[in-house]
Amino acid sequence: MKTVLFMLAALPLLAADAGNARFTGRVFDIEGTKQVANAIVTVTTPEGYIASVTTNPAGEFSFATLPAGEYDFRVTARGFAIYERQVTVSATAGVRQLDIRMLVPADKQTVSVAELRKMEVGRPISSSGRPSSSGY
Repeated sequence: MKTVLFMLAALPLLAADAGNARFTGRVFDIEGTKQVANAIVTVTTPEGYIASVTTNPAGEFSFATLPAGEYDFRVTARGFAIYERQVTVSATAGVRQLDIRMLVPADKQTVSVAELRKMEVGRPISSSGRPSSSGY
């Protein structure tokens, strides 16, 4: 009798998970040789469902219980272009694995500052970049 009651009590939990699926993946650089850690992976629906996870040091991510359906899928990572696509998650298809290769944006620029000099206020600057001693 206790077994029957336990099984009846567990039915709502099983039914609630029936429409969910596990969705996993890995995020790499464009060559596929370096894992991208700390990338933010987000899925959204037009109805307003939003879920986000962060990749681990091996570039892996996992959504443990994602409701079945169509999603806008987005990956953002520092130093890489935003990756976006549509994905379909099915509760009957089992675990879905997606490997992503991130691009470096074409307009990425590197700025480095070698030296900052404190300038004296109120003194004219000569063509050599040094304060002029001749006054105004």
